[in-house]
Amino acid sequence: MALSEHEKKTLEQIAQELERDDPKFAAKMRSTPGRPKSRHTAFGIFAAVVGCLVLLTGVAARTPALGIIGFTIMGAGAYLATRRFGSPQIRWRPSSSQSMGPAELG
Repeated sequence: MALSEHEKKTLEQIAQELERDDPKFAAKMRSTPGRPKSRHTAFGIFAAVVGCLVLLTGVAARTPALGIIGFTIMGAGAYLATRRFGSPQIRWRPSSSQSMGPAELG
């Protein structure tokens, strides 16, 4: 669904305010979508696919040891692909112009 001109202007204003308020966060949001964030993610996905193939080969060949190895590789790959490396840098900056107390929320 296409956006109206008013919606496009509003989104552009929000993007400009975000860029002005928090340039680091804005830079992160501009990253290419659909692309793995790190080599660990890409390698994890690759290992999960290889592990799945080894697991299926073990089932087809009726070799439990090969199936267990494939399952282990697949699990390790999935863990590596979904694990976040490094700690997130979240900073809380209280706004001095507005304070929302319990009376102002309701």
